[in-house]
Amino acid sequence: MDILRIKNALRNKSGQIINRLFPPKAEIHHGSGNSALNLIFVASRWGYKSRFVGDGFEHMRFIPAFKKLVNNLCFVPVEDKKRILAEIRNFKKEARNNVVFSIFQNHKDIPENYFKLSQEGFYLVNWYTDDDMFFDVFSKYVADRFNLNVTTYEPNLVHYKAINANAIASQWAGVSSYAFLGFRRYTACFIGRMYGQRTPTVKELKKVFGEQVFVHDTRVKPISEDAMVSAYQNSWLAIDEPTAYDGKTWQIKARIFENASMGCLVVTKPNSRIEKYFEPNKEILFWKNISELIDIIRDCADNPEKYKRMARLAYERALREHLYEHRFTEIFKHCWRPVK
Repeated sequence: MDILRIKNALRNKSGQIINRLFPPKAEIHHGSGNSALNLIFVASRWGYKSRFVGDGFEHMRFIPAFKKLVNNLCFVPVEDKKRILAEIRNFKKEARNNVVFSIFQNHKDIPENYFKLSQEGFYLVNWYTDDDMFFDVFSKYVADRFNLNVTTYEPNLVHYKAINANAIASQWAGVSSYAFLGFRRYTACFIGRMYGQRTPTVKELKKVFGEQVFVHDTRVKPISEDAMVSAYQNSWLAIDEPTAYDGKTWQIKARIFENASMGCLVVTKPNSRIEKYFEPNKEILFWKNISELIDIIRDCADNPEKYKRMARLAYERALREHLYEHRFTEIFKHCWRPVK
C-alpha cells in the first residue's frame, strides 16, 4: 500500500511539473443565463494541479452551474500564473458587471498586483476551501482585499467581520444529472483520501462487511468520474468521516450534498451545522463511533426499504435546495452590495 501511495504521489508531482512547463489554456464558455453578468472563473484546471489526477473538482462542478446562470464565462487556470491577469483583462466587457470568481488557497498562487483589478472595474470574489484549517495562515491576510469572501465554514464569519472583510457563508452542493436507482449492488461506500481516522474505520468495515462495502483510496489510485458515480449510485449509504486533515475540526465536505444528489443516504458524525441542510434521522444519519456505524450498515442490509425511503428524501431535498445553481445565485446577489 505504501509503495502504491508513493507511486501515485510521484505521478501527481510529475503532472504538476508538466503543468508548469506546458500550462493549461484559458477557456471560453457560452451559457444560457444573465447576459449582464460577465464572469471570469479562476481555479485549478486539474485536481491538485496535476493533469494525471484528472479534472479539478471545481472546474468539473462549478462550470456547468455557472453556464446556467450567465451568458459569458471565461475560465482562467491558476496553473498558468503568469497569464492570469492578462486573461482576466482580455475578457473584460464594457457596460457589464465583470465578476472574477476565484478559488485561491495560498499566497503563492495570487499574482502580483492582482488586487488592482478591483480598481479597474472588476468585482473580486474568493471562495475558500478548508477555511477551518487555513483561515489563520491565509484567509485573514487577504480577505480585506477581496470585494467578497465566501466561506464554507460558517463559524469563521465572526472572524471575517473582526478584520472588516466583506464575507458570507455558502456551502458545497450536489449535481442534478443523475437518476435515483431502485436497486443497489452495495450497502455502503467510501471514496476518498485515506488519512487520520478514515484508515482504521474503513479497515474495520471491510473486515466486517467485505464486498458489501465499496472502498476506494484516492491516495493510492485516482478513480474516474464514471466509476465514482457508479459506485455512489449503487450504494444505499455513503459513509462520511468528516474530521479535517489536521484532526482539529469536523468539516462539511462536498460529498454530503453530492452523495445525496446521486441517491445515497449520507452517514456522518453529529454536526449541528448540517441540520440546516438535511433533517437528522430523516434525510441524513449520524454515527459517533465505529460500533454505531456498523449497526447502521447491518440494519440497512437487513431493512433496505427504510433506508431507500430516507435516501429518496435526501435526493429530493438536494435537487430542490442544494445544487450549485442555488449557491451561486445567492452569491451573485451579494456582488456590489455590502453584507449587513
